[in-house]
Amino acid sequence: MFKLKQYFLHILAAFTIAVGIAACDSAKDEPQNTPENKAAFENAIRKISEGFPKEAAWIRVAQSPYILTGTIHVDTNEIKKIQKTNGEYIEIDFAIDTVLKGDIPSKEIIINKYIHGKKNKKVHRNDSNLFLFNGKKSIVTLALGYSGGYYLESIFPEADEVKIKDEIAKQNEIITSNAHEKICPIVQHSSKVKKLIENMLVESKATGAYTELEKLGFQAVPAIICQMDDRRELAVQGISLENKSPQAWEAMRHYSPELVVDVLEAILNQITGKSFGTIHNGGTEDERANTVNGWRIYLWHLFND
Repeated sequence: MFKLKQYFLHILAAFTIAVGIAACDSAKDEPQNTPENKAAFENAIRKISEGFPKEAAWIRVAQSPYILTGTIHVDTNEIKKIQKTNGEYIEIDFAIDTVLKGDIPSKEIIINKYIHGKKNKKVHRNDSNLFLFNGKKSIVTLALGYSGGYYLESIFPEADEVKIKDEIAKQNEIITSNAHEKICPIVQHSSKVKKLIENMLVESKATGAYTELEKLGFQAVPAIICQMDDRRELAVQGISLENKSPQAWEAMRHYSPELVVDVLEAILNQITGKSFGTIHNGGTEDERANTVNGWRIYLWHLFND
């Protein structure tokens, strides 16, 4: 009888320890709910809903995988011709002086830029910059096209070079120091996001998980960023999202993400309207890493600006 009693005591002790461990693991997923942390979180959510100022240079630096100094050469007469049509792409010659961000071995590249026709009043045009900076030293931020090729995003005057270099160095420090790790313990809805991510790995639950995660909206954005560097394969490699763009020509956007990180990028873009890399149809390891880094910089600014 004594041995039997001892046996049950061991079982009870093991069960108590297991429950304690589970409780600790669960607690790790919950925010440290001090008044200061709650206030910081709510302030971050307000920034997501209101958006950062459009002139914030850090956004364009974080969004671009390539930033270069050099000289633009473009046929401005060709731009004027295109403006009288419905619009089309133009090729811009760019002589590189310095690569500030990214890896471009060539010293001369072709940059693509879409020129909108003047009849389209709904779109924002920055074609005037091509006239202003043509033949002059400048700084450009570029994106990589789906099928290759460089595409112009922004042009800065040469005088901004020091400021942009400083911003690149600051963003590198945010990434290399893993600054997001200090923020993630105070964000809310981590447990909900974690559970939905796990459901994405189950075929019968994945599509519902995508929908539920999008429905969480702004409140879930910090937790999604904290957990987005997840390279596990999705059970359902397809997602459809409502197209909310004023220039939308189709009601739904259909993507084919391969990994968890891919679909989380698509959902973050859907909720915030921001993009730090287009991996919603899959991508290379470098593209995925750059995208995650861009969102971590966004997270840092949510809690530190």
